[in-house]
Amino acid sequence: MTAEFTAADAEHLLTRPEFRRFLFAAIQSAGILAHHASANGQLGRDLVEGRRSLGFDLLRMVDAGQPEPLRSAECLATLSAAIREAMTPPPKEKTRDRHNDRYADLPE
Repeated sequence: MTAEFTAADAEHLLTRPEFRRFLFAAIQSAGILAHHASANGQLGRDLVEGRRSLGFDLLRMVDAGQPEPLRSAECLATLSAAIREAMTPPPKEKTRDRHNDRYADLPE
């Protein structure tokens, strides 16, 4: 039985910040945002291009979950969402400062 990956699946995944962080890590690992090569150019070009190709395939699959006006051949909205998620620091937990707590002087 072959599982179909639908636009609804992609749309659901795009709503998850964990998935967008995963997608950013996959994009970086695939070398889409930067191209690494050895000084003599023999880093295994086929391997590098295969990884980049797989990275672009992932982007295209996930881009199907974007609203129609945002979809593009370059998957820019999806790439942007992954980058924004990776660059946004997690929210800080709020801690109560006893100096600003109006009940701080009451016994516990």
